[in-house]
Amino acid sequence: MLATAQAVYKAWFVEYKPFGGNCPISWRVGSVDEIAEFFDSMRKPLSSLERADMARIYPYYGAVSIVDYVDDYIFDGEYLLLSEDGIYVVDDSGHPLLQHIIGKFWANNHAHILKGKAGFTEDSLYLFLSNTNMSPIVTGAAQPKINQANLKSFPITIPDSEVLDRFNSIVHPLFDRKLNNEKEIRKLETLRELLLSRLVS
Repeated sequence: MLATAQAVYKAWFVEYKPFGGNCPISWRVGSVDEIAEFFDSMRKPLSSLERADMARIYPYYGAVSIVDYVDDYIFDGEYLLLSEDGIYVVDDSGHPLLQHIIGKFWANNHAHILKGKAGFTEDSLYLFLSNTNMSPIVTGAAQPKINQANLKSFPITIPDSEVLDRFNSIVHPLFDRKLNNEKEIRKLETLRELLLSRLVS
């Protein structure tokens, strides 16, 4: 499903197939902060000691994956987490490492927390960001980092609203199925953790 959505993105915004192979003149170059709302101020890291005595109910996310499970949540809804710092913040092609999340969760301060805006859904925002080479704004040799200011000002192509609406209507069902599948997997993982903890105790 994600592969299909990526193929649609490539056809529309790399090869411009629906537009005769040319980038429409109504499109423009903007910046990430025009299409993404940031929720970084809501992040709250928890030490392993703080998490040790918590019931394992809600996923606790780090830069690239679930780090642990905790007994409370900060976020509830659909969000993108973009790796801010760590061993890796971009892949071999320079594309940022993203997590597309739906539901209740906690996040530490190693990932930027984003939602789409200005006609961009989390689905279309995911596709635009995941296909953008952001290696020019990665700083730090020992600990790579994408800071918020550089991310917000990073240039990105913004299509007209009519095209964006059409694109959203195509990719949304694909992401909906993907996210529902992942949600079911997380439920099973949480249940497994709960059962294991009861066996130990």
